[in-house]
Amino acid sequence: MELTLNNNELIRDKTEYTGVHPLKFALWIGMGTIAMFFAALTSALLIKKGDFRVWESFRLPNIFMYSTAVIVAVSVTMQLSLMSYKQAKFARFRWLLAFSSVLAVLFLGLQLWGWHTLKEMGLPLAGNLAGSFVYLLTSMHGAHIVGGLVVLFIFLVYAIRSRKDPIYELRDIINPKRQLHLELLVNYWHFIDIIWVYLYVFLILNYQ
Repeated sequence: MELTLNNNELIRDKTEYTGVHPLKFALWIGMGTIAMFFAALTSALLIKKGDFRVWESFRLPNIFMYSTAVIVAVSVTMQLSLMSYKQAKFARFRWLLAFSSVLAVLFLGLQLWGWHTLKEMGLPLAGNLAGSFVYLLTSMHGAHIVGGLVVLFIFLVYAIRSRKDPIYELRDIINPKRQLHLELLVNYWHFIDIIWVYLYVFLILNYQ
């Protein structure tokens, strides 16, 4: 036993602890990769826009403004759900999580509506380079939204199933593991929402 304790102390002394949970660090790396991916796509758009022979500019449909407002609302409700959980207000936490799911689905619906509007404007997926970039950026972002939505649904199902947990919820005790996972989920949604706001502003500035 003494030898085990000495080994543990030796490992601890030789291990540098940064204060960041490994899962959070992994999430940061993933978010950095996603950010570089969208930076590359927007850079490619600027390069192609410089070729005036093939670039045909147009006004971005207003529907994307409404979807932007919805995605910002998702960040707000997700943050409120995390705050509610930290306060052990589990019922409100679940309702806010469910409402966030509805808003995320609404965002995807508005994005598809935006695609339909583009087609009505005479801008199909292929045939117009400027229009194709809008489809590309929105679809790639939408794929990340779908991924986050799947995790959100799974988290919501577990939260509903655990509403009568005698160890945590019935005693108004916070589950540290669930709180960590919720923080990871909320941080991801904040990040992917910021990515869309960046894309929307970028598109507005480049499509006049």
